[in-house]
Amino acid sequence: MYHGYGTGEDRWNLWWRTGAFPAACYKALGDWQFMNHIPKGGSICRKDGLSRLLRCMRKIYGSIYDFSPPCYHLPLEYAKLVSEFSRLRRTEDGDSNVIWIHKPVAQSQGRGIFLFRSICEMRCGTAAVVQRYIERPLLIAGYKFDLRLYVCVPGYRPLTAYMYAEGLARFGTDKYTLSDIHNPYRHLTNSSLNKSGPRFAECKDRIGNGCKWTLKQVRRALVGRWGAAEWLVWQRIRALVTLTLLAQAAGTPPARNCFEFYGFDVLLDDSLKPWLIEVNLSPALGANCEADNTVKQPMLHELFDLLGLPMRHTGLSLLRGPSSQIHSYCSEDEGGVKCAVPQPRAATAGVRRGPRWRRRRPLPVHCVTLLPPVPDYTEIEQVKDPNSERSKTPSEASIENLDTQSTSGGTITPSESPDDTWRGGHATAARRKIMTASSWGNGVRWDRASGRVGQWVRIYPHVLPTDDTVPVEDARDSVAQVSKFLRAAREVCREGGRDPRAPRDSTRDAAFEAALRKKLDCGPQFEVWLPPF
Repeated sequence: MYHGYGTGEDRWNLWWRTGAFPAACYKALGDWQFMNHIPKGGSICRKDGLSRLLRCMRKIYGSIYDFSPPCYHLPLEYAKLVSEFSRLRRTEDGDSNVIWIHKPVAQSQGRGIFLFRSICEMRCGTAAVVQRYIERPLLIAGYKFDLRLYVCVPGYRPLTAYMYAEGLARFGTDKYTLSDIHNPYRHLTNSSLNKSGPRFAECKDRIGNGCKWTLKQVRRALVGRWGAAEWLVWQRIRALVTLTLLAQAAGTPPARNCFEFYGFDVLLDDSLKPWLIEVNLSPALGANCEADNTVKQPMLHELFDLLGLPMRHTGLSLLRGPSSQIHSYCSEDEGGVKCAVPQPRAATAGVRRGPRWRRRRPLPVHCVTLLPPVPDYTEIEQVKDPNSERSKTPSEASIENLDTQSTSGGTITPSESPDDTWRGGHATAARRKIMTASSWGNGVRWDRASGRVGQWVRIYPHVLPTDDTVPVEDARDSVAQVSKFLRAAREVCREGGRDPRAPRDSTRDAAFEAALRKKLDCGPQFEVWLPPF
């Protein structure tokens, strides 16, 4: 599977890192090497960057992008924020008690976040965003919660995105009320914050111990009250995630053998409307409760099945339990970002290695040392080019003649050479550029991506392109497809929710899925994303 295997510091096949990679690392990638970040794939993961992108898309495409609260960037837009405060005080109803939330742009885990009503209460420091606070969130047993959804993007050019069917709901550990806006355990749902709360270990009404549920538990809590509207909210969340990814797709260059793994935080209000809170570049993969064990370990195994990376090449085969830790050497770059594998030569040339270069320390579950594949030289064959006497290397022939690559969710079939299948009228160079970006060195073809691998469901594109068409890269066409999907989902929900005696279980889900496929005129390759019931 892996050819062209090198020696020395290039003896790695998966580089999993928290922060972004230098540009030189992408140029030095071999066919057998993969990285967990796409160039410029983290633009939506800074709070200010996400707000700017969504604001721009809202101006162009209108209300379909109305899933993020109004936001102001400090200190640049401080005057606009003061003007908005003045406008609210002059309104007829005198609504001056609007609550705002202040978030530092470069911090996580709830650090530096606070709520305020008056501009005088705001503490200005580092760069931050100020948003209208969603004052009427959906509650379960009186507790506020948000949803953590896991998304994998193998490529942006063209966009291919998967979302995991299972996920987490994170609860505040004190009951929600607006009379006490300075208690973070009522208003913030970050598990890293709430696990230090005074009521974390208590058996709370319906919530139980801790502060996490799975999406399966959330579905069962909502379906009895909301009926068919509960099915629709998951389709709206799917559209929200797709539209957010489309906001940065145009600014992301084509790249192969790399992917992005995001954590989307979504909040539901009391009318069951989803709101995007933030996007996390490297979501936590540690397991400290039963819900984490249920979701994260199978998600990681199926993630590598989706990417076509055997478990023995990723280090996951070393895991014996959800709470296990693996002690290994790690490297530390100049920015303090810890890596699980040595850096490539291109990234480390000329860098002085200090005494901290090799220091033994415990690494979390997702930072294991990778076992390099042993090259089997007996299987490496030279491919003869009929047009010349030179023999092609396996890496040169990988795009033109791909072996069938099987995964747990389906089979990716081989295709003809790019020049033979291209009959669309675009330049051959453009076709080759798309083919190169969507064809990985391990034989996986993302322009022929499987609809489902385990619980990873392809949420975009809805339908794969044929050999005669180019994958959609125009943002207008992509947004139009999502808009069509949302209209069809609303019609299915409205028509299917007329009968109050209709079943509210997996039977209803199957009927809604068939109706949605029919309205979209899609075949079995279209998959409906739903958490398990």
